[in-house]
Amino acid sequence: MESANNAALNPPLYANRNFILLWAGQFVSQMGDRLAAVAFPWLVYRSTGSALSTGAILMIYALPYLLFGAVAGVVIDRFNKRWLMIGADAARAGLLLCVPLVAGHWLPAVFALAFLTASVGVFFDPCKLALLPDIVASNRLLRANSLLATAETITEVLGYAAAGLLLASIGLNTAFRIDAVSFVVSAYALLFMAYRPTVRAAAHAAARTVGKDIREGLGFLRHHIGLRANTLFVLIAALGGGASYPLTFLLAVRVLGGGARAFGIMEAAIALGYLTGALAMGALGNRVRKGLAITIGLALMGAALALVSTANSLAVAVVPLALVGIANAAFLISVDTYFQQTVPEHLRGRVWGVRFTLTQGLYALSVLGGGALAGTSIGVRPLFVVAGAIVALAGIGGLFVREVRDAR
Repeated sequence: MESANNAALNPPLYANRNFILLWAGQFVSQMGDRLAAVAFPWLVYRSTGSALSTGAILMIYALPYLLFGAVAGVVIDRFNKRWLMIGADAARAGLLLCVPLVAGHWLPAVFALAFLTASVGVFFDPCKLALLPDIVASNRLLRANSLLATAETITEVLGYAAAGLLLASIGLNTAFRIDAVSFVVSAYALLFMAYRPTVRAAAHAAARTVGKDIREGLGFLRHHIGLRANTLFVLIAALGGGASYPLTFLLAVRVLGGGARAFGIMEAAIALGYLTGALAMGALGNRVRKGLAITIGLALMGAALALVSTANSLAVAVVPLALVGIANAAFLISVDTYFQQTVPEHLRGRVWGVRFTLTQGLYALSVLGGGALAGTSIGVRPLFVVAGAIVALAGIGGLFVREVRDAR
């Protein structure tokens, strides 16, 4: 069911004021995030030299979804999404401003602040995805998701590529301050949105308990055959994809000896590939069969991850990493659009919260496991092959399940 916000008009995206404000705010805040995404693991690795500790700081960004994702989904369905996002931006800005105060004195405080920042993000990220169908008509959702993904990827290409050089010139503390300011800009953009919450959100669903709401979201996910099957294969992919994150950092820093600069370039290569894939998805629009984009995207992503293991230089590594980005764009944009078009508005936050709890929880454990195993005699390269095989298995398996393969 389309919301009342979509029903009256169906403007093109360039004339949709709410979408433009959301897009612009996210572009700025994500530019700052790229600095912090390199600064956090570099700060920990420089301080400890430990692959496990580096994996732990990377895992912290996904762990809160396991702990709070389902509750966040209930909150999203009960309250005004725009104000929740503004509050989350303000909270993250304050937390990041605290990082420079403790970075050189007490490393556990850095972990705590990273965890709190990521925990607030649990309420922002699914809220943004749940808000989008309220401000964009259903027939423009795939293109809107593609434009958001394109903007995000541009920030990754620019941000990650420059992060290593910028950290050397401006320092870690300034990087965290820049990220804090970017969240303030995002909150300011959201303030200007003309968004009216649905009746259910405005009423706060006061008569319902949190537990009942969570069970309702889980029940919809469990009983919808297509979503249930889709979630199963996404979980398998998360098991391999999560491990690849610390493996990429350790390949850059430890195996190739390139430091933060090499890691930034590797992430930028993935982002450049993602940008290419997002632009292609946006151009193709509704002609893309989402099920095939999801399954083939996962299969190709897994193959590309396995190829990363053969890289003996940074110049060689960026090629399969760019292919990872292209395949990931086809997969993620199709998954998000399928979900937005399948789940009713009044359930969207709860179902998304439950699903994020499952997928991001497993992703977090995989990130930690990848970092831990990389510090053993197994090594980084064989683990890339294993991670790639798991992701490819998810895609190939999905091709044999009609509800996943034929999703439109």
